[in-house]
Amino acid sequence: MNKHKIIKTFLPKQLDIKRLELPRPALQKSNLIVYGEIHGIKENANVVYTLVKKLGVKRLAIEASPAVSNFINSVKTGSCDFSLVDEDLFDSSILSLEMIKTIAILLQQNQLKELVFIDTFFDNLDEDAVISPSPQEREKQLAKNILGIDDSLPTLCIMGQWHTQPKVVTDGETRHESALYRLKKVKPNVPFIHNVYRQGQLFNDGKIIELPKNPSIPPYYEIVQKTDIDFELHIPEATKISLCKK
Repeated sequence: MNKHKIIKTFLPKQLDIKRLELPRPALQKSNLIVYGEIHGIKENANVVYTLVKKLGVKRLAIEASPAVSNFINSVKTGSCDFSLVDEDLFDSSILSLEMIKTIAILLQQNQLKELVFIDTFFDNLDEDAVISPSPQEREKQLAKNILGIDDSLPTLCIMGQWHTQPKVVTDGETRHESALYRLKKVKPNVPFIHNVYRQGQLFNDGKIIELPKNPSIPPYYEIVQKTDIDFELHIPEATKISLCKK
């Protein structure tokens, strides 16, 4: 589908999420809630739209660079100037066109008072560096940027699930401490919503990926409370984001 058509035709919708009120007390207490998605799934935009509307979120913090700010503003005003953005962003699926349109609408509606960009890691990299930067430095910077957000507004922070691993992940000598793990070492009471998908497809890094069916997840949206501050959001069907024709 043509990228202009995707932006013009997609409209987010409010979902019927059972027990959506469960995270509200935790959000009200901390004024920050972290949301972990698998990138490249169209339903994520509807989920974010619903969470913002129903939980009274006023600030969105997204896993993206401030470099996309001008493009989002152009979508908000209806001009949709693609010259303002590096379109490789859409192949990585970190920020889909559907999510951008959703954010623009929430800003238009004045539902969101502020948009914060927490992924500044790639903005100042030395392209001639001999040694590649450590992925853990990115996790460290994501956490630092989240910690730099003041608590004046109820804030929803969106990241991919690799950045929201609640525990340390080890693979041989490699140790992965996610942004969420680092954040919780400083603010242990920050609540977290983890998306769990029943079945479907996603588009990420230029590939369509099948999600294996998880029969333990019901065929409807629901929030499941795991602890006082940790929640699962069950999503019945994952649909890959719209693919842009080059």
